[in-house]
Amino acid sequence: MPNWTKKDLLANPVKHIDITKFDARPVIDSYRQMAYSSRTLANAADIYSMMLKDKDCGVILTLAGSLISAGLKKAIITMVENNMIDAIVSTGANIVDQDFFEGLGFKHYIAPGSPEAPPVDDMTLRNMMIDRIYDTYIDEDDLRACDHATYEIFNSFAPGAYSSREFIEAMGAYLANNSKYAKNESIVKSCYTKRVPIFVPAFSDCSAGFGIVLQQTEAIEEGRGQVAIDSGKDFRELTDIKLACKDTGLLMMGGGVPKNFAQE
Repeated sequence: MPNWTKKDLLANPVKHIDITKFDARPVIDSYRQMAYSSRTLANAADIYSMMLKDKDCGVILTLAGSLISAGLKKAIITMVENNMIDAIVSTGANIVDQDFFEGLGFKHYIAPGSPEAPPVDDMTLRNMMIDRIYDTYIDEDDLRACDHATYEIFNSFAPGAYSSREFIEAMGAYLANNSKYAKNESIVKSCYTKRVPIFVPAFSDCSAGFGIVLQQTEAIEEGRGQVAIDSGKDFRELTDIKLACKDTGLLMMGGGVPKNFAQE
């Protein structure tokens, strides 16, 4: 087994796919004459095209699974910037631990080996302060810096209960209005700029959870007001979007809480 160093393991960044560099339509067209999930995918592409042609249809994207760390950030940003998405419902991991994390200038790295047989055991990674997402690595020190950034954002709010959309909008402003981060690509930043709301129904299930717990703990110790997540407000705000649109359509990447929340 090689004598890995932390520098060795964090040497090969994940590269985000650029969907503007190729035309995938001939491949999707060929799927229509195939079977199983191929034909289903072609049908889904047709339905999404119908959504985009219908100017009265609001498109809601749902994200679950480790999509941003896997290299889909740039693809989603392209969709946002070309008005192909009107709202996003996501897991916290995609939006905070992965996208906002990269918006701060940090990276995900390709791990050697495979997800089934990683060449570095978890205890060695722990000792090196490296976190593993399947076959992807991140620096734990960077993740803690991301946690602290979310704490700073939460601490800037007046005491009260807020929707996840309000917190994430503030995260987008944090990136867009800071010259240190303004040039970094980020879904959160692009959505802030394009006024595309992002909802994270299980907001505490990510780095944001650490940030809000720290804010609340310090607030309790210092006898000042706390901030909290209002999940009911999330539901109401997304419902308001639904009611304001003549029709809505869902573009679902993965299932779980985002899919169920948006469907409800």
